[in-house]
Amino acid sequence: MNRLTALSVIGFGIVLLGASCQTADSVSGKIKTLYVGPAMRDGMGEGPMTCLQVKESAEAAYTMFYSPIRGFDYVPGFEYKLLVEVTERDHVPADASKYIYTLKEVVSKEVAGIGLASTVWDMTEYLSVSGTMDPRVDKSMVNLKVTAGGVSGSAGANKFFGSITLDGSNINISPTGSSMMMGTPELMAQEGQFLKHLQEARSYTIVGEELRLLNGEGEVTLKFKPRVEPTLISNVWKATGVNNGKGGVASLVQGTEITIQFRDDGNVFGSSGCNNFMGEYKIEEDSITFGPQAGTRKMCAGPEGIMEQESAFLQALENSKVWNIHEDSLELRDASGALQAKFVSKEK
Repeated sequence: MNRLTALSVIGFGIVLLGASCQTADSVSGKIKTLYVGPAMRDGMGEGPMTCLQVKESAEAAYTMFYSPIRGFDYVPGFEYKLLVEVTERDHVPADASKYIYTLKEVVSKEVAGIGLASTVWDMTEYLSVSGTMDPRVDKSMVNLKVTAGGVSGSAGANKFFGSITLDGSNINISPTGSSMMMGTPELMAQEGQFLKHLQEARSYTIVGEELRLLNGEGEVTLKFKPRVEPTLISNVWKATGVNNGKGGVASLVQGTEITIQFRDDGNVFGSSGCNNFMGEYKIEEDSITFGPQAGTRKMCAGPEGIMEQESAFLQALENSKVWNIHEDSLELRDASGALQAKFVSKEK
């Protein structure tokens, strides 16, 4: 995919490129009300462009609007009611509206839609060293979370954290620390580009439900989608660790797999490593209890430790009293808070 220049932020506000977006009907020299939506939309004219969504009454549907509104600093994640002055140009440049729109007043600005800090953003594409927008390395976890004055997330192999300053849609990110793990060459190359683009980001926009970071030249360098947190019932969960009954959680025996799936009828089933199991469970808010689990009765000769691991897992289910899902991981804990088993979505 070729890199996309979506918008440029300059002194008076946002300039949107291209001319396939519609302008609202206008009366020259008049003050009129415009409602501006919380996210932008892609369009196509002479080339790709990004458009505001605008309507002229609260009841109307949004349509795309390519003209800049002078003096208006648009920030995604808000719905605006504006008073603008509309004047007609004496000479209309090619691919430009015959009208000039100038902000007179921001009547209201209300939180709406998805905002920068309202979700965890999972990266989908990044600008590679070859100058193309490449998809995220398969099964890698690269994400960004913005809080008041701070950023954090996963760059792929390593966690990172840092600071952020915002001025309208202008952005400045300064990663200040990270872990020091190593990954595959492909993963580390992606991580290097990701962290570089974070530091070089100078503006952002949200197009539909896609977050885009742009560098100082107005080039899109990173794209994200909002994270959809898994639910207990929506996933097949794969165990990454099981309490061994000796005071700790151990990784699974190499070559084995433990899975669990919750059904909305109160039944649970899966594989305990060697055998399949099924039984009942009950949840109430963050509490969980498992009934006796029935299962097949195979004896597996290997890998070494598989039967001991299976026994420990079934005991861990019996001990579990609290469940929690955080960042795609399911944790089961006993009443004292001790971790009994940890899972990730099998699709990850």
